[in-house]
Amino acid sequence: MNERSTRRQFIDSSFRILGFAGIGGAAGLLTRRASGDAVYQVDPFKCTACDLCRTSCVLSLSAVKAVNDFDKCGYCMLCPAYMDVMSQPDEKGIPAGKVCPQDALKRRVVGRVDPDDPNNNYYEYVVDEARCDGCGKCVKACKPPAGNGSLRLEIRYARCVECNECAIQIACPDRAIVRVSTPGMAPTKLT
Repeated sequence: MNERSTRRQFIDSSFRILGFAGIGGAAGLLTRRASGDAVYQVDPFKCTACDLCRTSCVLSLSAVKAVNDFDKCGYCMLCPAYMDVMSQPDEKGIPAGKVCPQDALKRRVVGRVDPDDPNNNYYEYVVDEARCDGCGKCVKACKPPAGNGSLRLEIRYARCVECNECAIQIACPDRAIVRVSTPGMAPTKLT
């Protein structure tokens, strides 16, 4: 009887262990599936453009890039994110230095050029993703009161290798890198 009890206990405990292992495995599978629809995003309201997106990403050229929200952009002649307004002015009195050390922020004239009054000229500012290293200097310069906040940092999913633990999220002192669940496919833009 004692041998039977021991065998029965062994079989019972074995089935329990297998049952718990099965439940644990199923939970792990469901968690991986659920996180498969989750992506990392930069919360523009928390981000202070501290430069850690550039230096902490596992990629040599960070997956975080600056993006211009054209609906908010003022198309200004003297964009504080484009021109270093504290730099030495040129012969026309316009600051000669640029904010972006990679020269990734490009501008082009929108409409007709007014040579008599440069303040009447409007410009579209576009980020050259291939040159942008995610330093965030333009984003900082675009924040109010100097700018209007149209520039922000964004994780570019075409470059992101989808680390299970995003190195940038771990390094971010502002907790601005958040993991968001997205049904279907990953968003290309934080709204």
